[in-house]
Amino acid sequence: MKTSGLTIGIVGAGTAGPAAAVLLARAGHRVRLYERAPVNLPVGAGFLLQPTGMGVLAQIGVLEELRPQTAEIHRLHCVDRRGRALLNLRYEEALPGVRGAGTHRATLLNLLLRAAREAGAEILWDHPIATLAREADGRPRLVDARGVRHGPFDLVLLCDGAQSALSPQAGLPFRVDRYPWGALWFIGKRPAEFAPDTLWQRVGSTRELVGFLPTGTKDDLLSFFWSVKLADVAEWRAGDLDAWKRRVLALVPQAAGFLSQIERHDQLSVAAYHDVRMKRWHGDRVAVLGDAGHALSPQLGQGVNLALIDAAALARSLAEAETLAEGLAAYSAARRSHLGYYQFATRWLTPFFQSDAPSLGVLRDGVFPWAGRVRWVRRQMITTMAGLKTGIFGRVKE
Repeated sequence: MKTSGLTIGIVGAGTAGPAAAVLLARAGHRVRLYERAPVNLPVGAGFLLQPTGMGVLAQIGVLEELRPQTAEIHRLHCVDRRGRALLNLRYEEALPGVRGAGTHRATLLNLLLRAAREAGAEILWDHPIATLAREADGRPRLVDARGVRHGPFDLVLLCDGAQSALSPQAGLPFRVDRYPWGALWFIGKRPAEFAPDTLWQRVGSTRELVGFLPTGTKDDLLSFFWSVKLADVAEWRAGDLDAWKRRVLALVPQAAGFLSQIERHDQLSVAAYHDVRMKRWHGDRVAVLGDAGHALSPQLGQGVNLALIDAAALARSLAEAETLAEGLAAYSAARRSHLGYYQFATRWLTPFFQSDAPSLGVLRDGVFPWAGRVRWVRRQMITTMAGLKTGIFGRVKE
């Protein structure tokens, strides 16, 4: 194939970058991955790995090693302030034998980075890439913040997150909007009040949402998320921590033991969410993967999973194409319906859970319990949760 033996530069060591590095290095390409962080630190919140993401990890060969460091998730259970179930979705009902897996970004990243190195990829830390330039022949070159030039490359992959500094330089039309709401998050020991196999959430109005996701490991950890308006974070940091805990406990009284692990404001991190829109995820010798190309809010829990599928789709598209240009076009075509569905669904769903529109919360509390009693609708919700939808009636080919 004409797409073999490419020299590939990857920017960003989140999820998409390392996953792509593994698959492309194994395919015989020369891969260099650049990451701005000075060293690999154990940072990042817990997340829910879905069957789609697990399929890619199985292809890479790290899934079985990851499993003991996860919590097997059987259902999503979301209740309103009165304790009525808004969502009670069990994978087993629509997808027999299927489960989710709660784990940590750092745990997954370590496995992917090791697999990338073993495949022959070169990983360069403390390399903040500032500029995407071009040679006279059109090949892309990367320039870091110190002015050091890297490349040229046959192909550059932009995997540098929702606030990508390079996407605007790639000549691709895009739009980035930051959601006004984000989350405070904390990882602690899981108390008995929270089931080890359930992603549990409770909502008040659209201004109140709390979630607890078991994330496994030998320490039996639990990730906690509390909805917060980003404009209010500074006020929260300067405020009374105990008063904030009382707000949380008014919604989740059973969390008293868990919250006792939080003694300082700086034990909680702030997550901000962005909505990134692109009509295509490739240009001339450039492809965009992960949040850099399609960041969304976490309401459907798909970010990491979509990034993993991007990596697999790009590697497959290049392997099957006769030319690089054909391979990149095939990559965008392969991702269009899947990404389009989840971006649309997330934009539609988010205001019902995080917004300044309490009337949407009233509508949500009236409609969601009714919809959940319709078997076909509930099965579509489960399939959506599992990351398998490509449209109202379409689903990922397995």
